[in-house]
Amino acid sequence: MKNRKSIGIALASVLSLTLLISGCGGSKSDSSPSADASAPAGSASADSSPSADASAPAGSASASASPSASEEAPKVDGNITILYHTSKEQYAENKAANPNAYDAVWETIPEFEKATGGKVNVVAVPWGDQKSTLISMVNAGDQVDIAQANDQNFPVYPLKKIVQPIDQYIDLGDPLWNTAVTKTFSFGGKPYAVGSTAAPIVIYYNKTMFTNNGVKTPSEYYKEGKWNWDTFREVAKQLTADTDGDGKTDQFGFGWWDAGYALYVGSNGKTLLSSNDDGSITTNYDSENVKEAMQFAQDALLKDKFIDKDKEGDYFIGEFKNGKLAMTAEYGFAGFTVFKSDYELDFVPVPTGPKGTQDVGPGGLSGWAIPTASKNPQGAAAFIKMMAANEAKVAAEANAKNYGQEKVDLINKLSSNILFAPIGVEKYWDANGVVMKGIKDGTPVGTFAQNAKNMLEEGIKITLTQ
Repeated sequence: MKNRKSIGIALASVLSLTLLISGCGGSKSDSSPSADASAPAGSASADSSPSADASAPAGSASASASPSASEEAPKVDGNITILYHTSKEQYAENKAANPNAYDAVWETIPEFEKATGGKVNVVAVPWGDQKSTLISMVNAGDQVDIAQANDQNFPVYPLKKIVQPIDQYIDLGDPLWNTAVTKTFSFGGKPYAVGSTAAPIVIYYNKTMFTNNGVKTPSEYYKEGKWNWDTFREVAKQLTADTDGDGKTDQFGFGWWDAGYALYVGSNGKTLLSSNDDGSITTNYDSENVKEAMQFAQDALLKDKFIDKDKEGDYFIGEFKNGKLAMTAEYGFAGFTVFKSDYELDFVPVPTGPKGTQDVGPGGLSGWAIPTASKNPQGAAAFIKMMAANEAKVAAEANAKNYGQEKVDLINKLSSNILFAPIGVEKYWDANGVVMKGIKDGTPVGTFAQNAKNMLEEGIKITLTQ
């Protein structure tokens, strides 16, 4: 999991409004997509073709967010500075490669400048350098009015007072805002970021394979209210087979990063970390929800064997496209592009765990924050709202056109119920490595769960005191 693009990069800021396309199924990097991952903001494509950034997640949008920026021309100072991961030149290149690409930041700037008479300055910094750059700018007193919030830079931003509570400038009761985003980026009982879009992780399945083998589909189970870990395991085992008779399994029921462990955690009602109203951070490695998810992943690999234990990550994308994998996972609508092939495919939510709630589960999201160094927070708030409204409108229209309103409604429902926790604490990936080694080695869950908890608690202590 540590070697996979996280929503922090792959989704590069689910503000990246990846309206609908290109999922994060593609390349490796320092963090993996998990229930605790986040993505970047701004870009999207308005059809089902791959966007210029093929690693961005397919998000969703609130159809209730309708007023256009021009209809709500803000009467504020329009001179603001944004720290963002994409330059104007990069966006122009993206548009040249894919005319349908859409970046909410760059598309909103001309509209905002016209409405306010101000000037928007964009400081373009690569995704991986954003945290250090913003901290340096704030400490130096440089003007920066808008910054991105993601899984990698929280809770550090509020802890170091790099960003400020956003509810003093933005009405959080506005239906434009995704409540899962606001909840995720709250710390010490205060909200520090908002966002209108999010990307739930869903299970994509090869419908043709299910039909040809006479196996009941995940969608059929879901419509009956019976799509859970038990039925997921059942169909995965049914479709794991030696198709060429050489004595070796060459078709598997499921495959994804880390045996899907992060998916099971979210679908069983937990995140790996919790930020509490008193400003403390706790690990949930010792919760029964998380330990059940660990056991399920371990059984899938070593007991039920419906996941190829010798493979990881991107390998499963190829196998799914080649018709050798029954089910995998992806963000939102992205799978229709990432897994495009000759067979019919469909998606359902991640199966509900024994302690989970239907339609509540893992996903990726990010938001927009106002730094403490902002010299124009009111202007920043006006731009964020204008951009979010534009983003939501484009996403809603494009997704409905390409996938139908029924699927859009499902994605939107899942988007508002994402369980997600920022993972920007010391030793997070070390603890995750302990868990994955234990799962794959067959170590008793209680043993490696406790070891991971001890390690992460040490990291939390470092994070809170540094």
